[in-house]
Amino acid sequence: MQPLNISYQTIIKRIIVFTIVVFLFHTIIFQLTPFFLAFLMVLIMEKPVSFLSRYMPRLPSVIIVLTIILIILTLLAFIVGSNIITELIELGRFLPRYREQITESIDSLLQRQEDFFEVIPDEISTLLRQNINVIYQRGDQILSQAVNRVVNFTFNIPGIFIFIIFTVFSSFYLSRDKDKIFKYVSSKFNLSDEDKLKLVNDFSTYVRIQLLIITNTTIWVGVTLSLLEFPYAILLAITAGILDLIPLIGPGGILWPLIAYHFFVNPLYSIILFIVYIIVLGFRPFLEANILGTNIGVHPVILLLGLYAGLNIMGFQGVILAPLSIITFKVLLVADIGL
Repeated sequence: MQPLNISYQTIIKRIIVFTIVVFLFHTIIFQLTPFFLAFLMVLIMEKPVSFLSRYMPRLPSVIIVLTIILIILTLLAFIVGSNIITELIELGRFLPRYREQITESIDSLLQRQEDFFEVIPDEISTLLRQNINVIYQRGDQILSQAVNRVVNFTFNIPGIFIFIIFTVFSSFYLSRDKDKIFKYVSSKFNLSDEDKLKLVNDFSTYVRIQLLIITNTTIWVGVTLSLLEFPYAILLAITAGILDLIPLIGPGGILWPLIAYHFFVNPLYSIILFIVYIIVLGFRPFLEANILGTNIGVHPVILLLGLYAGLNIMGFQGVILAPLSIITFKVLLVADIGL
């Protein structure tokens, strides 16, 4: 094996370029979110728009495809949103009862803790008490933040409406003038047509795969919990789908507590949930190994490493930024731009 002939200047240059890529994605995704969602919408629309453009001008093609997508999304939002609102109202109605049950469970647990602490050395007892208190405080903080965000999002109707308007109009203009915008942006970078096409295709493939994974997890969990007549099945399913983006947590953040609880209450439910967990857990590596690794050319281990590093450095934002930055940097690296 020959050693890699890379100078320190090249390594520093690549680190700087990768940092710039991460910063740009952070700004676009989290500061200019409607325009980023519009870009994703354009990626989804491009194939049907290109197909219709064979038989009519691009402008009506964009209008037709965008209208169909908006109708589908509106119907899904109405169906899912109405269920979520119903479940939130029910949760708010029964929350005092749940709080009493949780309080009783915690009191019982604390009493057992006290009995346990009496038979262990004082040093270990003090250390355990401190860590348990930290866990309780952190859990209460996470729960409070989650409830506040859901409530704020639910009742911030004007902000949501403005957000949707910006996203829809941005999607329309980006799709209509895609060739002009692509040509202008391409002129600012020394990339060949093949590299430009590769970058767009890689982005499109990654986004479609992630959406497919989230949708698969949400549907499996939602259908299973609904058939088993779990309360708040839609909320739990959507949360499981979102958690599937986060490495080391995934849908198990929702399913494992349910599996553990029903193992003592209803073992059959526990077995069914475990089977569903295995199914959704095996779906991601199958797609990543057979589609991402082949089409994008980035090994799944590299993507997983990036996801883990991004999660530890930047939290949930890092989970989104890491793979997109790795894909972009990989295209820049293989292109002839002096890296």
